[in-house]
Amino acid sequence: MDTPQILLTALVGVAASVVTAVVTHALTRSQEKRKHEREVAAKLAELNSTERSRTMIMAVQYGHSCFIVERPEQEQRDRVFLPMGSRITIGRDPSNHIALNHPSVSKMHATLRAQGDSAYIEPLGPTNGIEVNAHTVEQPLKLATGDVITVPGAPFRITFVRLVA
Repeated sequence: MDTPQILLTALVGVAASVVTAVVTHALTRSQEKRKHEREVAAKLAELNSTERSRTMIMAVQYGHSCFIVERPEQEQRDRVFLPMGSRITIGRDPSNHIALNHPSVSKMHATLRAQGDSAYIEPLGPTNGIEVNAHTVEQPLKLATGDVITVPGAPFRITFVRLVA
């Protein structure tokens, strides 16, 4: 073998090793991310004892975030998932994703949307306003895990939980 052929063979070997390392790293990160998503989904599923398997499937496959709705007349908390790239609504009208039957809540009170890695709340001109962590929201606001959404005068409490890393 002459020197150029030896160098070419060595270069091909190095390139193959680099490609293998990059692909292995990408696959490992992807598996770690899915593992994290499954762990978060499992924790969330533990909160919902009646439909654990359905909650797990939705959280892992579609969930960007989850809203935990606490109602005074219910002992059990509702979980409403916000799928990636979607929008859901809060309001008094039963057609809303989160329907809150109270006179302080407008028919279409606010919208919640997942955009990229973030989730936002946006008021839809409600009469009584909407608050996040006791601060009035007047324009779209980025939500963080643990944020509490309330409507002044209404006995409901909605807690935001982000499911994706």
